[in-house]
Amino acid sequence: MLPWSKIFILETIVEHIVKKIHFFDLAKLYVIANLKVEVSSYYLNYVWWILEPLFMMATLYCVFEIMLHQGTGNFVGFLFVGIVFWNWFARCIGNSKDSIYNARGLIQQVWIPKTFFPFVVVCQDSVKNLIVTSLLLVFLYFYPTPVSISWICLPILMIIQFVFILATSYFFSAITPFVPDLRFIIGTFTELLFFASGIFYDLDTMVLPQHRPIVYLNPMAGLLKNYRTVLLEGQWPDWAYLGYVFIGSVVFLLGSMALLKKLDYAYPKVCQK
Repeated sequence: MLPWSKIFILETIVEHIVKKIHFFDLAKLYVIANLKVEVSSYYLNYVWWILEPLFMMATLYCVFEIMLHQGTGNFVGFLFVGIVFWNWFARCIGNSKDSIYNARGLIQQVWIPKTFFPFVVVCQDSVKNLIVTSLLLVFLYFYPTPVSISWICLPILMIIQFVFILATSYFFSAITPFVPDLRFIIGTFTELLFFASGIFYDLDTMVLPQHRPIVYLNPMAGLLKNYRTVLLEGQWPDWAYLGYVFIGSVVFLLGSMALLKKLDYAYPKVCQK
């Protein structure tokens, strides 16, 4: 017969697992419901999720391939890969930073883990990004880039980026309700990071060798480089660098979750302002 202490520990573990299951089930329902509400305001419904990235890609292709003749060296494919995965990061951060404040009506009435709100936002934008990524792969299949076995690494890269995005979203959503002006600073920070991540240029070509280690401290710069290595060059990614980014993102994620948990009691009061 188990001692009472062990029974208590087992009950605590089971209760924790049940709560986690309910968390993800509720998140799934919210994501599906929010996506349906979003498309219900469009006449074309879900088709718009395809048309929007298609218009963006067509515009960039016309400008850089046809008008500016920058198509040499697979530049358009280089640009598309950078834009698609950067937009995933930027949209998640931009939409999640106010997620707790925007849910102030709900958190006044019932207790919900505050990680729930940015998590739902990130999942919504990630679902839409999967559609854009599929279109990107179709384009690259017909574009003069090698279709290589290295493409199987794409899900691994996306999982690492998802963890990094989630960690960053948790952190910004945790502090924005206390300092609302931070939303403007976060927007400016994201714009600066855009130009520092090598969207339109090759960091290894344009940045001096002694400065590259500093540049690649920005995880998005390194992730975009590895996306291009896998999708455009048909080579394996830098596993060591990705390992550092993943471990750092996990640590960042755990720290952001701890911050949200520590400040949980204050959000109902702070969000009344």
